[in-house]
Amino acid sequence: MTKVLFAGLSLAASLLATSSIAAPGRLPGGVLPLSYDIMVEPDATKLTFTGIETIAIQVTKSTRTITLNAAEIAISSVKLNGTIAATVNIDDKAQTATFTFATPIKAGKHSLSLSYSGKIYQSATGMFAIDYDNIDGSKDRMLATQFEAPDARRFAPMWDEPGIKTPFTLTAVSPAGQTAFSNMPVASKTTNAAGKTVWKFQSTPKMSSYLLYLGMGNVERKTTMVGNTEIGVITRKGVVDQGDYALASAKTLLTYYNDYFGTPYPLPKMDMIAGPGSSQFFGAMENWGAIFYFESRLIIDPKFATEDQKQGIFNVVAHEMAHQWFGDLVTMSWWDDLWLNEGFASWMASKASDDLNPEWKSLTQSIAFDRQGAMSRDARVTTHPIIQKISTPDEISQAFDDITYRKGEAVIRMLEGSVGADAFRTGVRSYMAKYKYSNTVTDDLWAEVAKASGMPVKPMMDSFTTQGGVPMIKATISPSSDGGEAVTLTQGRFGLDAGSKGAQTWLVPVKLRRIGNPDNNVTTVMASGALPKTTTMGGPGGATIVNDGQSAYFRTLYDDAHFAKLKSAFADLGIDNQVGLIADSYGLANSGDASIDRYLGLIDGVPTDASPLVWNVIANQLGGIDVMLSDAPQQAAFRTKARALLAPVFAKVGWTAKPGEPSLTALLREAIIPTLGKFDDAAMTAQATTYAQASFSDPKSVPGSIRLPALSIFGYTADAARWDMLHEKARTENSPVAKLLYYRILGAVRDPALAAKALALTLTDEIPVPMRGNVIAAVAGQHPAMAFDWAVANETKVNAMLESSTRSAFIVALPTGSGDPAVAARVTAYAAKTLPVTSRKPAETTVAVINYRAGLRARQAAAIGMWAGAK
Repeated sequence: MTKVLFAGLSLAASLLATSSIAAPGRLPGGVLPLSYDIMVEPDATKLTFTGIETIAIQVTKSTRTITLNAAEIAISSVKLNGTIAATVNIDDKAQTATFTFATPIKAGKHSLSLSYSGKIYQSATGMFAIDYDNIDGSKDRMLATQFEAPDARRFAPMWDEPGIKTPFTLTAVSPAGQTAFSNMPVASKTTNAAGKTVWKFQSTPKMSSYLLYLGMGNVERKTTMVGNTEIGVITRKGVVDQGDYALASAKTLLTYYNDYFGTPYPLPKMDMIAGPGSSQFFGAMENWGAIFYFESRLIIDPKFATEDQKQGIFNVVAHEMAHQWFGDLVTMSWWDDLWLNEGFASWMASKASDDLNPEWKSLTQSIAFDRQGAMSRDARVTTHPIIQKISTPDEISQAFDDITYRKGEAVIRMLEGSVGADAFRTGVRSYMAKYKYSNTVTDDLWAEVAKASGMPVKPMMDSFTTQGGVPMIKATISPSSDGGEAVTLTQGRFGLDAGSKGAQTWLVPVKLRRIGNPDNNVTTVMASGALPKTTTMGGPGGATIVNDGQSAYFRTLYDDAHFAKLKSAFADLGIDNQVGLIADSYGLANSGDASIDRYLGLIDGVPTDASPLVWNVIANQLGGIDVMLSDAPQQAAFRTKARALLAPVFAKVGWTAKPGEPSLTALLREAIIPTLGKFDDAAMTAQATTYAQASFSDPKSVPGSIRLPALSIFGYTADAARWDMLHEKARTENSPVAKLLYYRILGAVRDPALAAKALALTLTDEIPVPMRGNVIAAVAGQHPAMAFDWAVANETKVNAMLESSTRSAFIVALPTGSGDPAVAARVTAYAAKTLPVTSRKPAETTVAVINYRAGLRARQAAAIGMWAGAK
């Protein structure tokens, strides 16, 4: 149980307050804030702002110094209790400001007043500017803030740690005619002597500093009500109706979440703000009551609307709204437990999407793509535990990865599947009620779920959250005396490189089901280090599927006889198990635990009329093989074979949507068109070119659902004339979403000379600053080594266009798609020269991926060539 010592302070914060010794990366204790009153006046033209701040503080032990966080803030005045001045010492590296007073400050409550000025950034850090074109072509600028993880300190000096929760009262001064918006509704709106508008907002509940938000600009707002809560969409002028889908989604989701969490949404309003820009780091941010999204994640331009975008917007809105409880109302005590925010919100979004839109099969899509992404990252020597020790700002930023989000989501799904959906929800409701407006660690959640379910949750979950790695359950079968099957399970570790194949054990819930058994023979075995364990699946029926429903986080390696029976019974497995079998076969081929021939033989036998989601998975895997075979002599034959495999599937899907077709069919169409285009399908390329050029002259002539796939092929295969055509579209486009789309397509071109032209554009003023990193990343997708070498040569200019939180990862991540060990060596050398040891995890991950891909090509290329009929 978390106890409160002072108003707004959790036990974790109060314990820190009693010590003057700071934990690594944290502020010293002894002084803590009780509330903030902040007034800021931005100058959007000069990209600066001024601020006046009053902080009510609690001093627990007499001291002459007060240390809080500040980054790129110039502090002009500090007063204690309105009269006592202090000297100011700024530590840029530690991002702190220390105030020293001539005489000790007595224990008790005091008031700390500051005057300061700061910087408005051009990328999404602290307070930042978003430049865009209005519908009429005029230039405009919106201001927004992004404080997660450690950037509220760029907006005002403060105790910028998640475990320190306080109320914030914010006042903002805007030019006349502009609108300011924040976490809470407007309390008052007045005009000052300079004719500017002064917006004072209602005080927030107790919350962490990184959730504070301020926006300002020429905007429109559209609202709806759910009970007493006003939900709003805020956009640049002229496009607010494009937020209708998000608004309707949020209305449905708020009702769902109020019920699921058992604690109603506590704020009077929840705005969703569409920023007309982009980021290299994030797409949306869960500021309490003022969720910020970049436009492509919130509004739908009908010219580019796809099924993937529609489902993506719903999922992102569901994710950010889940944070309003898991992250905002109840917050992790420190960044070590970031996964409590992100893993849970990812799982909750998939669950809500699946419950509210069952035809999407969102949970199955999560198995097919999100869980595979997590396992790919987790199966390398560079993995890390879900719960990890965090000290520096770079380490905080690096924690926002597939382990935190996707593995976090997968293990929460496993826990719900183990204890039952009802018991899990009861535990979550208890957790919310018990810890609202407070801070927690992971064990607090386990305790509530264990109490609700009557099961010992912590041992199993610790085995997945306190160590990295992916379990591998090996299953062998033999006849049982009753005519059934005896299934023997052993446990190992699934690893993609040598360093990830060591001995390791987990407590794994393994659900077994006998396919075709009329009694629906199902059992669950807790697989641990005490294996092997043999379970009899009695009675008549076919093969036994391991991890039935795919709710648990592990790979399954079947013996040859077992796999053959499952392959024969593929049509009867159900879509979750079909996706799981294909995904495991692909992953185990890549780890060397099974042959690539087994995987290729499996996909050869998948019927054309299998679920579109199954074929979407296969198309995605074939794309991965193509990247692995880059420049290998077998690549051309592989592409021919892959086209032949996918051609009948596309023939069923076609370019044109059919009335009432399933959403999964639409998703497959959007995925398979660019895949076949990249596999040099001449007919696909020709048709894509026709559609793309038609869309330039008459946008309404081409449905949005195929416009984007067609444009991606058109750009990828572009010659100089077509590239120039796209360049002109990008340069003159007014819609920020479409502009970014065109520039990214310019970067994703196959021709290296044209890709180099795209890189050169990022060093000009033509492309808005936040978009430039996206263009460089698009080039890296096709030309990883070239993009990396170019970025290293232009390091200072590239870093200047990035958010500060991405600088340790962006350049070193560019060559991730390479399979050349020489490129890996260059990454290692660059990281050693430019990055502190604590900031090199992204570089080490890139190197591991490159070397893995090189080894995979050496091991698999010949067998793939034989499958493809290469001569």
